[in-house]
Amino acid sequence: MNTACGQPCKKMVGKKTAGGKTAATEMARRKPPFENGRNGYIINLDDDERHFIRRLVGEVRELLTSMPVGDPKMARLFPPAYTHSTGEDADAETEYQRLMRDELVASRLDSIGRIDELLADTSSSTMSGEQLNAFVVSLNSVRLILGTILDITDEDDDEDDDPDSPLAAEMAMYHFLSWLLDSAVTALMQG
Repeated sequence: MNTACGQPCKKMVGKKTAGGKTAATEMARRKPPFENGRNGYIINLDDDERHFIRRLVGEVRELLTSMPVGDPKMARLFPPAYTHSTGEDADAETEYQRLMRDELVASRLDSIGRIDELLADTSSSTMSGEQLNAFVVSLNSVRLILGTILDITDEDDDEDDDPDSPLAAEMAMYHFLSWLLDSAVTALMQG
């Protein structure tokens, strides 16, 4: 199944999550990270997971406010509106990025701020649909940047993941984020 945020993970067995647990262990827990409740969406994240996600979205916040326009790490966050790089399309793309970039950055920063505030309150166990949407936007921003750094494409297969790779930790993080994102999107679709 394809989601608006990319393909869900195909295989998580043996992958380590941020907390050092295997992804299979994480996925086997009794409750998914997000689920529908009577008064909103239930957050089933422990304090370590909350802290880890807050750290990641904080890093994205820093990148959004400090990276120069055109930085390759940010390419997937600001995809081109015009795909041809010659003539009028190149000029139109430059103008589009000039006009829209600040709005896109502001929107992402707003989502990050709302999620950071929500996760900082460890007593908070539910969120609204609007907050879960902001969570999806924020998680996907981290995942897109990480996917760019890892050079992940639609054709990549999780079977090719090398646990001895110097980027194995980043790949495990990518899979963990994909799993969280899939849970959030599933909860939204069922809500």
